[in-house]
Amino acid sequence: MTSATPSPAAAVSAATLGWDVCLLDGLGHDDLHRLLGLDRSNPPSPDSLPDRPVRGRLPWVESQHPDCALLIFPFGETPPSVDYAELALALSRLPAMEWLGKPNSLSKDHVCWDVIYKTAEAVKKPPTYGEGFSVNPFHRSPLISPDLYKDMTVRQVVRKRRSAVDMDGVHVLEKDTFYQILLHCLPSGELGLGEKQGKQFALPFRVLTWDAEVHAVLFVHRVRDLPKGLYFLVRNEEHLDRLKSAMRSEFEWERPEGCPAGLPLYRLARGDCRELAKQLSCHQDIASDGCFSLGMVARFEPVLHEKGAWMYPRLFWETGVLGQVLYLEAHAVGISATGIGCYFDDDVHEVLGLQGLEFQSLYHFTIGSPVLDKRILSLPAYPGPGIDA
Repeated sequence: MTSATPSPAAAVSAATLGWDVCLLDGLGHDDLHRLLGLDRSNPPSPDSLPDRPVRGRLPWVESQHPDCALLIFPFGETPPSVDYAELALALSRLPAMEWLGKPNSLSKDHVCWDVIYKTAEAVKKPPTYGEGFSVNPFHRSPLISPDLYKDMTVRQVVRKRRSAVDMDGVHVLEKDTFYQILLHCLPSGELGLGEKQGKQFALPFRVLTWDAEVHAVLFVHRVRDLPKGLYFLVRNEEHLDRLKSAMRSEFEWERPEGCPAGLPLYRLARGDCRELAKQLSCHQDIASDGCFSLGMVARFEPVLHEKGAWMYPRLFWETGVLGQVLYLEAHAVGISATGIGCYFDDDVHEVLGLQGLEFQSLYHFTIGSPVLDKRILSLPAYPGPGIDA
């Protein structure tokens, strides 16, 4: 439903200023509605939603939906105490306030896509006040060498970040750089001997309140001294046995040569998979012309049974956080990246041997050297006072 990219953006921005960020996930959908004053658009009740797409004058289609609330607090200090029930009681008084202003109408004509609004109703999060508020300890992300990165500040990397529209199909990524990018995709960061990845301790994953549920299947095309093929990054090692059981029995599950000890990366099969990656991503060249591309695979149905349907959008939030890390990592090492929104999830499942809904493909991504279109005028993302934009 949403990628919640503001969460990693807030976490990275706060960290540069010495602050920490955590999701206030004990609040429910209705609590956030009251907080943001969004319960004034009078949408139809769930029972009266149409059972097919409908076109007409439907102003409620433009109503906004709350996603989440974040708490920002000084890093390294004792986290603030949050009483969710007390906070919800305070929020319940907000509708009595006088709300000023009226939103502009965006369109005279609307289309109600029934499946979208029914899904939105189904995934509304109930309050979970009893879980309480807590903040995970902080772990640094593993670092092979700072020399793998360009000499840029965090601010410069963030402002440089763009989505590539084409890859050159030539650039070869150094193996240590490839491993370094993946190390920064680990949710738990640097761990001690015998500890496993899964808890979200590292930046910016620590903004989320659940253990990692999203993994990555990688199509490696051009990484120096690393065989081309299909690889798998296990971001929660508690899932490893289930992943092996759910996927093709002929997969190797071998650690690649030179892989850092703390990186749970496995080779599934050798071979040139450029054409396969392209086909799986709706026949887009960008999936095969980069150094590597990947699909994000989440533990799916068990999570929805364990916690509720409201975890459905949160799985996409996690893919959004992982995608933002990949964007920043790519630019920090001097190349580029882009998310791939069009892909054939059923075909991804067939390639991996997945059946049923225990695991589900949710998003695709690619990293490589971009081809810049010089016909397009490029201006700074944030022009200074001396630049006429």
